[in-house]
Amino acid sequence: MGFGELGFDSPAIDRAGGRIQLSANDLKAKVDAFNTELQSYGQPWGSDDVGMLIGMCYQAIYEIAMECFQENIAELSEYGNSVRVMAATYRESEDLSAIEVNRVRDILG
Repeated sequence: MGFGELGFDSPAIDRAGGRIQLSANDLKAKVDAFNTELQSYGQPWGSDDVGMLIGMCYQAIYEIAMECFQENIAELSEYGNSVRVMAATYRESEDLSAIEVNRVRDILG
């Protein structure tokens, strides 16, 4: 690539997007395993008045945390998808540029 030229490695960008999506899937699996472990403990704080207050606080925190995890995983996966779309767009642009350059070359002889 010469001075002033701009190039993209579309396959590398596509692989990076795939790895981002894989990371999102791995994170989802870890959150699911963590959630399963949490559920296995039941309600260890008891059922008296203090235990009920602890349980209410725990439930609120748990729901917020799980919602944050799920939203972040979905965003991460979407970023990976967007990177893959970007790679496809670069690849299409390069292909179209090559066609146009060849067309001009054919016209000029």
